[in-house]
Amino acid sequence: MKAAKEGLAPHHCRTHVEYRARHGSYWLSTYTAAELKPYLTAASSYIRLRAATDKFIAAAVSAMQSALDEAGPVEIATRLKGMSASKRAKVGLARLRVASVEPERLVAIVLAVNAIAEHKGHRAREFRIVQACKAVHRLASGTGWVSYDAQGRERRSRRRAYPRSTGRVLRLMGRLLEEPCEWVIEKHLNGVLAHKQRYGRGSRKEPN
Repeated sequence: MKAAKEGLAPHHCRTHVEYRARHGSYWLSTYTAAELKPYLTAASSYIRLRAATDKFIAAAVSAMQSALDEAGPVEIATRLKGMSASKRAKVGLARLRVASVEPERLVAIVLAVNAIAEHKGHRAREFRIVQACKAVHRLASGTGWVSYDAQGRERRSRRRAYPRSTGRVLRLMGRLLEEPCEWVIEKHLNGVLAHKQRYGRGSRKEPN
């Protein structure tokens, strides 16, 4: 881009710069739901088994709930244009709160993303942060519309508006999600990988 006088990136073209903005990497693509599912299943199970007894998991869940509670009001997707990236990141968290997404699930998603990244050797922190945000973003990102007919019956439109999943907002929201989970990642990442290996598909049943 710099050589072509079309931007400031010294080593990459516009296509790769935009790709990184969306995915968190110049060459790695976003994990699909199918790719993430076995890691998320393992992380959710691992957290459920230890939430009542492990201080790091309990602290992460509590901090995640606080992040949701302190995110502020929700704005519909069509009103986000012109807002700062930090404000839009907070709105993303607020939308999760309004959708009643449990903090345990968010902790599990962050842990699962770090587990699959560790397994695949994707060690760049930016990529992990963006991937965690994108996985969470799927839970409650769009805004739909409700109307009422002459008899007062509710009609829900199939059309939904979605904020763009790219750029600085992904990094900021990803950091807001990662911060409560840092000690859980540090202490339990290897445990989640071992749990997946031991109780994943084709292995013995998970313990009660």
